This record gives sequence, structure tokens and C-alpha cells, in this order.
Amino acid sequence: MALIALYIPAALDGAASSAGLTVVMATLLFVFPLAIWYRYSERIASSGGLYAFVEAATGPTIARVQAGFWIISYFLYLVYTVPYIVYDLLPVVFPEASRYGLLLDGLLVVLVTAIMLSPLIVTLSVTAAIAGLQIILAVVVAGVSLAHLGAPAAAFVGHGNFATVLVGAGKTSSLYICASLPLFLGGEVRGGGRAVRRALLWAFPVVAVLTIVAIVPLANAGSAFINADIPGVFVAQTYSGRMLGVIVGVGVALSVAGLIIAEFIALSRLLGTIFRRPGRPMVMVISALFLPASLISLLNPKEAYSLLLKPSLVALWISQLLVVAVYPLFVGRHRNALLGDVVLAAVASLLMLFGLYTAVTSSSGT
Repeated sequence: MALIALYIPAALDGAASSAGLTVVMATLLFVFPLAIWYRYSERIASSGGLYAFVEAATGPTIARVQAGFWIISYFLYLVYTVPYIVYDLLPVVFPEASRYGLLLDGLLVVLVTAIMLSPLIVTLSVTAAIAGLQIILAVVVAGVSLAHLGAPAAAFVGHGNFATVLVGAGKTSSLYICASLPLFLGGEVRGGGRAVRRALLWAFPVVAVLTIVAIVPLANAGSAFINADIPGVFVAQTYSGRMLGVIVGVGVALSVAGLIIAEFIALSRLLGTIFRRPGRPMVMVISALFLPASLISLLNPKEAYSLLLKPSLVALWISQLLVVAVYPLFVGRHRNALLGDVVLAAVASLLMLFGLYTAVTSSSGT
């Protein structure tokens, strides 16, 4: 939901008139890293997720480097995303929320921690409920957009400078990166690697189609829609009234909060694999670090997002680059690497390098 209503319109970066083409290209680009994850998971089903993939390709040393960058990235995400929800997302639909920012920030930190410290079935149920709600709201936003803005065929044609479309496609493609999170459940989900692969094969196309359908109408939207704080809220509120706008806004906030929980789970599984400990103690360790780090962020919560976003994204893209770059080495341990394997790794690596370049050169990291 957040992908569609919040991030993709900004990622289009001047290519809104070619929104359909941009998102289709972005989706096709992301097939390369997705295919690599899938092929890794054909042989590896581990709670170590991406770390286990790199370890199988290169051994423990480089794998620990990869895991270190990944841990830094996602722990920083936990810390800066709570104030982002409170100070950037909620005030769009509840302007008065800013007056209670510190209280809401503290309550959200406590709530996330409580959910993570609950029995696993509770944590996963909350995550599943949020995911289900996101699908419903994404369909609603897509329906409203199509009904009032249409689906212009011209959206699938390049307009103006094609380099702008390519950049927009690269940025949009990078937003699919959180699709790697389910890989960290490979060691405990029923069905193991097969279940994870099935989830990748079904979930990605569904999300991609829904994203394309929802974003194509933006080709007919004005700059006020594209540049709105939360474009999905702007569309819903403009064409269906404030109530739907509020519902979509809350849905976006919940979607981002759901990512916090999903990444919390993935972190605990990764640390459990590295230190050979059960996931539960690792949840407690992360919580013990998350709470004081969040308290420190309260000293200047409005700046936490801008201060921590860039180092988080830089670490993320380095960690993801290592996973795809060593894929031919993984293949070589089982059979002779073919040209297709090298091409797969090369294109996926270029996508990760583009994400890294964007994170380093952008003033905000996005």
C-alpha cells in the first residue's frame, strides 16, 4: 500500500507522463534480483536469509560483512521510521497529531516492541492482518484512480527525455527490495524453501500488476497529485471525500508500521542464525537496543528521518549488492556457471549499484 500510495509517485521523478512504461520497466528490472533469490532458495532454506545465500557462495567472512551492512541498515530503519510515521505521515490526515508527537512516538515504539515480544503467532497474525488490509486499500486506491483519471494508453509510451524514464524505472524498481524479507523465514515456515519460493512467485506478480494498474492513471494527473505529501491520500480525498482520504492515510501509516514489524522479525532470525541462538532471545536483544535508540531519537525526532535515512540506504544497497554479485560463485559450487548466470548477476548488480549511487548522491538518500 505504501509503495503505491506514497513512494512510487515520487520515484517517477519527472516521468509521470510515462507512468505505465516506467513501472513496467521497473518490474522487469527487478525480475533479475528476484530470479537470483529464487535460485538461491532452491538449495537453501534458512532463517539466515540473504546471509545464508552469501555464506553458501563465498564462506563466512564475506557473509558476515554482508550481514553487518544489512543489520545496520534495518536497525536504523526501525529507529527512524517511527518518527517518520508520527511527524510526516499522520499529520497529513490528522494535522493535530503534530501537537502530540512525542507521546505518539513513544506509544508507537512501545506498541511495536509489545507486538514483537508477544508469542510468534500474535506477531505473525498482526503482520498478516496489516498485509490483508493493504491489499484491500490498494485495490480501492487503484479503483478510484482509474474511475476518475482513466488509464491512458500513452502512459506506456516514452515522452520527452527517455533517460528520465530510465531513472524513474530504476528508482521505482528499487522499491520492491523489501520482497527479500520473507526469505528470512525459510528455516521455520511450513514447507521451507518451497513455501518461500511459492510466495515469491505468487506475491510479486500480484503486487506488480496492482501497482501498474494503480500508477498508470497518474499519467493524467497534475503535479498537485504527484507532489502531494501522500499522493494516494490526495487522490482518495479529492475524488471520494475526506473519509476515504483518512482511511487511506491511516492505511499507509499501518503499511509502514507493518514493515517495521517484518524487518524486526527478519533481524531476529538473522541474528539467531549468526549467533546460533533461538529467535526469541534475539527479539529481546533487539528490543533492548531499539527502546533506548528510539528514546535518543526523541531528542530531535523531526530530524531523525533525514539524519539516518542516507546511511541506512547506503548500507542496504551494499548488502544487497554483495548477495547478487557473488551469485556466479554460488552456481560454480554446484555446476559450471553459464553466460546466463553471469548476465543475471551483472544486471542485478547494476540495479543495486544504481540504488547505491542514488542513496549516496541524493541529499535525502531517496
